[in-house]
This record gives sequence, C-alpha cells and structure tokens, in this order.
Amino acid sequence: MINSSEMDWRLRGAQACLGSAQRDFPAGDYRATAQNAQLCIELSAKAVIAHFAEPIWDHDPSDQLLGIVREHGDEIARRGGEEMKRGLIRLAEDARIAAPWYARSTYGQRAEDRSWISALDLCTREVAEDLLERAIRSFATARKFFVKVCGGDAAPSS
Repeated sequence: MINSSEMDWRLRGAQACLGSAQRDFPAGDYRATAQNAQLCIELSAKAVIAHFAEPIWDHDPSDQLLGIVREHGDEIARRGGEEMKRGLIRLAEDARIAAPWYARSTYGQRAEDRSWISALDLCTREVAEDLLERAIRSFATARKFFVKVCGGDAAPSS
C-alpha cells in the first residue's frame, strides 16, 4: 500500500460528502447534492488509487484508476473477485461522468451564446438524482475495496 492514511482520509471524506448529498437531495438543494455527490465519487476513486499510487491532482481520476485496474487487475481479482474489478471499472466511468459537475455545480456553465447558465439552473433534480445514485455506488465500491482487497474494517475510521 502506498499511503494507508491518505486512503483512509479520502474514504472518510467521501462518506461525509455522501451524507451531505443524501441530506441535500430531499431538501431540494440539487446544486449542493450534485456538488457533494461529485466530490464523493472523486474521493472514492482516489481512495482506491491511493492503495497503489499517489492520486493525480485533478477532478477526473478515471484514467489513473483504469490504468491501475489494467496493471493490478490480477491482484484485485484474486483478493476481491472479478466483481471487484468490474466495480472499479464502473467507479472510473462514474468519476469520468461526474468530473465536469465539479465546475458546473460551483460556477455554472457558459451557454452557446456566450452567456452564463447558473449552477442553480444546471443542477436539476434529474442531474442530482443521477449523481447521487453514482455516489452511493462509488462509495460502496471503495468501501468494499478497502475491506476485501486491503483487509480494512467495514467503515473508515473517524
């Protein structure tokens, strides 16, 4: 393991962001849901990456995670099963899809006519719901990786 303390704090951060997103969604705060869900997904992916390497400084760690799965896939499958390997590939896909929402949920987005669309208008219920589902799945995958592959406890330490 490259850095168990980094893996732990990222997993704890992902858990906190997931909790916030789950509270924000029923309250109708879809911008905050999207923002927290995106960060949960990013931190979940980076927690897994930290087991093997220093995570990149970017909101989209998907390529780095896929590279780790390619390089260490046999070890991952041996320790966590083929399902774990598939779960990490799905986590990378979710990270790639969620990454643009870091900026969108914070700053909004420039429209085709060079005007701005506010983050409040971009982060619809549908967007928030999709990202929240991805965050739930991503955190579960990272936690399962922590337990099955790393031999950690079921929950990150507080």
